[in-house]
Amino acid sequence: MTATDTQARSLSEVLEELHFAMVGTPDGDVWKSRPLTLAGLDSSTMHFLVAADADWVQALGNGSAPCTTTFSDPSKNDYVALQGSARVLNDRALIESLWTAPAGAYFDGKDDPNIRVLAVDVDYGEYWDSPGGAIGRLLALTKAAAGAEAGSEGPVRV
Repeated sequence: MTATDTQARSLSEVLEELHFAMVGTPDGDVWKSRPLTLAGLDSSTMHFLVAADADWVQALGNGSAPCTTTFSDPSKNDYVALQGSARVLNDRALIESLWTAPAGAYFDGKDDPNIRVLAVDVDYGEYWDSPGGAIGRLLALTKAAAGAEAGSEGPVRV
């Protein structure tokens, strides 16, 4: 597929109806993934609520690590694959702003001291869909510095 086949979309548009992700991080020589619910999106940073005592969260430590995040909706033939870096935040105001009632199934309320935010900064991504019979359009998501507007051809703002 060539660059002229690419239809640009913003990250927020691509993820508009996709909420459940598989988030992968390195564990030694292998990558391990786990399902997470997208709690928020701020420009090119996705936020997930995670448990601080999870082994994989502790392995991330205070730095950042490479990360892959995929979303899909097979009923609509929508698929998104994102790459970037993940970091763990203990920002209580952010946790409160991201809190939803369904998160209560995993935590003891928004003040649970075990809650952290996994912030995934997206550097690159691809998007495939098939609405109206179009086949496999690819979207290259790049940093806002690329300067393309959402809805135009080529790179988009994330």
